[in-house]
Amino acid sequence: MELVKKSFSKWIISAIILVIGILCIVAGAASGEAQQGAYDGISMTIGISLIVVSSLSILVALAATIISKGKAPFVVTAIGSAVALALGILFVVDNSLGGTLIWLLLNFVPYLMLVSGSILAVDGILILVFGFVNKNAKEAMIAAIVEFVFAAITIVLGALMIGNDPVISRNAQIIIFGVILILYSLLICASTLLPLVGNSKTVIDVKVTEVNDDNTESTEENKDNE
Repeated sequence: MELVKKSFSKWIISAIILVIGILCIVAGAASGEAQQGAYDGISMTIGISLIVVSSLSILVALAATIISKGKAPFVVTAIGSAVALALGILFVVDNSLGGTLIWLLLNFVPYLMLVSGSILAVDGILILVFGFVNKNAKEAMIAAIVEFVFAAITIVLGALMIGNDPVISRNAQIIIFGVILILYSLLICASTLLPLVGNSKTVIDVKVTEVNDDNTESTEENKDNE
């Protein structure tokens, strides 16, 4: 029960991200009305989630103000939730907003990858140079090679995703983005279960210790009887 209380909000976020990821894959793989329906679903999912969360936050702020008899200012707590509520309503009213947002993100990502890859390459060169200067060439070379590999992958992928007719098509990019979202949602969910795994190991260790203690006590009793 304690796990549910601590992890419930993360499970909700994970479920929302999972739904958006699945809809992104559908939008990338489908065409025509099915694709448009997936984009509408993304916008509705984001909008409804924002409306529910922000509405609950406003109600909690209102309840806190009433219970504290005005000591907890309502407007200070609720103003941020009001912005989120308005944004959620916008996503629900404008069904194309979710798809537009994803397209804008996909247009931005290639340039981000090119810039980030270039920075990684420069950093790798600096690590290599200062490694030789500080007479730590072996470790510096290993670190530099790793950075050069990541830089090359990032720059190549970014270059393949740029343009009106990129090598990696927009639909393929949306599918990849959906897969990343699904993996991220599963990672969030798995992170909430790690404490449970750790507790089970502790219980097992305690039980093993108790069994060993019982065996030791019985052995000592047998020796005393002899």
